[in-house]
Amino acid sequence: MTDSELKVSNPRKADLEKLRRDLAKEVEGLREALKKSTEDIGGDHVWVGKNARAWHKELEGRNKKLRDQVDKLLPVIEAAIRCEPEKVSATEARMYHNSI
Repeated sequence: MTDSELKVSNPRKADLEKLRRDLAKEVEGLREALKKSTEDIGGDHVWVGKNARAWHKELEGRNKKLRDQVDKLLPVIEAAIRCEPEKVSATEARMYHNSI
């Protein structure tokens, strides 16, 4: 890239920012995806007994793991956004578009 080459908005940064906005809308739903099932199985309303308790314990662990993983998504995307420059050369932008 030469200094005289036209600089354009970074399309990768734009895509990451869109991903972040879209994901932010879904995070709470993802975090709560197993909550009702966990509560139902653990509340002795849906299923009772030794197997129910074992399933409830398993589901509680999966629910916690899912929430923990979802909570890591936005910070990872935000870090990637911070690493991207605002502007890139037109050639770099074309190369990005051609690679997706």
